[in-house]
Amino acid sequence: MPRAALASAVCAALAMTAAPATGAERVRLVFEVAAPAATPAEAVLWLAGNDAALGGWNPSGVRLTPLGGGRHVAAVEVERGAALEFKVTRGSWETVEKGPAGEEIANRTHRAERDDTVRVAVAAWRDQTAAAAPPRRSTVTGDVRRHDRFASVHVRPRDVLVWLPPGYEADRARRYPVLYVHDGNNVLDEATSFAGEWRLDETAGRMIAEGVLAPFIAVCVYNTPDRMFEYTPVRDAAGRGGGGPAYARFLIEELKPFVDRVYRTRRGPRDTGLLGSSLGGLISLAIAMERPDVFGLVGCVSPAAWWADRDLVRRAASAPRSLRVWVDIGTEESTPSAGRRAWLEDTRALVASLRSAGLSPDALAYEEVEGGRHHEAAWAARLDRILTFLIGPPRSRR
Repeated sequence: MPRAALASAVCAALAMTAAPATGAERVRLVFEVAAPAATPAEAVLWLAGNDAALGGWNPSGVRLTPLGGGRHVAAVEVERGAALEFKVTRGSWETVEKGPAGEEIANRTHRAERDDTVRVAVAAWRDQTAAAAPPRRSTVTGDVRRHDRFASVHVRPRDVLVWLPPGYEADRARRYPVLYVHDGNNVLDEATSFAGEWRLDETAGRMIAEGVLAPFIAVCVYNTPDRMFEYTPVRDAAGRGGGGPAYARFLIEELKPFVDRVYRTRRGPRDTGLLGSSLGGLISLAIAMERPDVFGLVGCVSPAAWWADRDLVRRAASAPRSLRVWVDIGTEESTPSAGRRAWLEDTRALVASLRSAGLSPDALAYEEVEGGRHHEAAWAARLDRILTFLIGPPRSRR
């Protein structure tokens, strides 16, 4: 393509994808993506990444403009110094980029120090290499019950896994607290995870066996291609998201009654919680704030508090005092600037807002993880502390 045409395409892409100004110094990045020859001719390519300007890990976050010859381009504006992680997709995680043999690849990274061009060559797509890729070993442990394609009138159907604690079948009279965990495909099994798993089954099973954690039930709710829509309580300035209320109705009106009917649960809010990371952390707190009569426990892990210009930060100032909330963030999830959308600064603002609502120190735990990054391995490494706070040791349960 002639240079003038390329410049025109970049300008058009920037007009469509530039993030709203936040007062912090920003730089422009042009992403040039070379697609593999096997890419379908009609395919639309997207960027998905950890920054709001990259869609907040929505698999169809930023649309790339085709230039011909397998080349695609998009331009975004981000805060100077932002530590970006991203991948290229064809609109879903089922069509995310993979290595030449279909193997997993690490998130691509770029430090946004200046206006720059980021060149990416995609080797292969997940859906085209799944048969050739070596199967990933299942890492599920313990008693796990599957409920495939759980139907809903509010959201897409999805798989649900229910992890039962050791001894569940031995004591038929006992009832258990329940945690509903978002991104359930990343919680128990390496084989179904996007980029590693939380190891909840191994960690909780070990802690229960050691007598340091009360037995509980984990309901692992898979995500769908509508993840960003479902995990955001309101729309942002670009009109994205806002499906959180429908997702909440699915959990409250459909999934929880089913779980309470089929399994021996403790049904009150003091024994029922939500746990999630990133946008999953955001929606956990948002739903519990709206329905504290249903969910009293909240695990708000690495929350995307920047969503919709800190909407939840503002609303958290009136959070119900009955909630028990864990919030955490890794120090490497932020950008070096003090911009409003930086992960670290915005999470601190969220915690300050919760404290202003009157949550007691015993009911609000906050942890900053030095060097912590935004991925499943980091969340798995602190899951023991999260469970200890939310569920507690055996004698702390009523």
